[in-house]
Amino acid sequence: MKKVLFLLLSVIITAGCAASEGAEPEKDKVNIPVGSRTLRLEAEELRLEKELHPEGIASLYKDTVYKLDAGAADVTITVRELNNGDEFVMLRLDGNGKVKGTLSIPEADDYYLVDWTKNIPEREPGADTTKPPVGLLRFTQNHQFVNEIVLSHTFVSKTLTELYGRGRISALQELIAETNRAELSKNSLSLELAAGRGQRAEQWFLAAEKPLFDDTDHLNEWITFQQEQEAEVNNWFTVDGPLKKLAGVEPVAQNSYGYELSTMIESEAISRFIKNKDRYFYNLTVQSAANLWTYRQSRNDVVWKTEVTSTALKSKYGITAPYVDMRDNERIARYLHQIGEELSAPELSGVLASYSDYLLNLISIGNVVPAEKGYYPADYYSSQQKKAMLSSSLDQALSEASLLLAAYRETGEKKYLEAAQNIRAALKSTGEKWIRPNGNVWHRIHWDGTFTGEGDDLKVLQSLRHRAKSWKELGGSPSPVLQKLIESKEQYLNSK
Repeated sequence: MKKVLFLLLSVIITAGCAASEGAEPEKDKVNIPVGSRTLRLEAEELRLEKELHPEGIASLYKDTVYKLDAGAADVTITVRELNNGDEFVMLRLDGNGKVKGTLSIPEADDYYLVDWTKNIPEREPGADTTKPPVGLLRFTQNHQFVNEIVLSHTFVSKTLTELYGRGRISALQELIAETNRAELSKNSLSLELAAGRGQRAEQWFLAAEKPLFDDTDHLNEWITFQQEQEAEVNNWFTVDGPLKKLAGVEPVAQNSYGYELSTMIESEAISRFIKNKDRYFYNLTVQSAANLWTYRQSRNDVVWKTEVTSTALKSKYGITAPYVDMRDNERIARYLHQIGEELSAPELSGVLASYSDYLLNLISIGNVVPAEKGYYPADYYSSQQKKAMLSSSLDQALSEASLLLAAYRETGEKKYLEAAQNIRAALKSTGEKWIRPNGNVWHRIHWDGTFTGEGDDLKVLQSLRHRAKSWKELGGSPSPVLQKLIESKEQYLNSK
């Protein structure tokens, strides 16, 4: 009897071992704090490697970066806690693998979703095809607010690079797929990132402690704006900043996405926040400031460099990435200064003077187009660019003179005023040479004194009018040359 019992136990144990060997491997779990919530991540061989706390802007946000190992894949999570208690969470999976995430809202007993993707107009060829976030998810308890979440789609891409030697590189992401794998329940949100070898999967969400929109009309207007003005919004936030559709760049790819400095500026969001004070637009404004700040800080630089090569600039001037586009940097400096003033963040307010100092440094090393008197700051800076290939667009030169005046008013330091006066002197000495034979105004002046291009007529006219006001403050009276250019431009447009 004992022998029979022993044999029976042996069969049971053996069967149990066989079943265990054939079962799916146990997934490892890592918990990531998201405010008062927890994001539970699950993947095979998942383990936390390190937790980082990069320098941010303490008065506006703080970042915590989690680096995880998932066997054949690496996982990066950035949790950005805003000063109002809301959290942006950006997730990235690099390599062959899959990770599941669950954010639980245990107090909730119901939810509803406001779809942000219905009736999206057909995109023009070459336009950004990424969709707005999946929508606004509200969790409730007895019909009372608990949390709101804005959730993005999942973006799968692969990295493409072009090498130029001496460490110069142009890098972008080729979008492979955009999906929505989120699963919703009455008290949780589940998501999944999956990528193959050599691929990357990314997703983001915003978890809000209070309603994001004060008025339903504001929400509906934003849904429409996102759908119709895709070039003005960012749908693909990553741990390194937003990715935007690129054209005329290398390496060449059908769906090229990269860090477009001009669209890292959320100009529409800050305008709507100043006007309506909705929490969502405040969050987008802080997110954009954080992305711009992190972009520069992570590269240990004092300016924002373009990291994707423009084929047009390469052909005309021999410039490859990385290089400094003065137009983007001037806009960023103004934008961050505006946020700093609006939100009482002195680190951002100080960008106006720090960028002006950088501009003065470029002037001191001759990165200008000389005039009979004074100079025009060049549109780009690259150590590769030869002086004989430098050029300066009229609108940008006037914008930088205006920025230098703003830095002078902010600090009282005369070095900024003197530089602005030199740009005004250049315009005065060049005079009516800026006017084309047809009455329109040339767009750009080159090192050899020749002119090219016409630019955007209405945009340039508006800019000239705006700069005339700033220059009146500088000289005590309007610039006669600038007035002449404005009048000629107006006559040209009226004759069309």
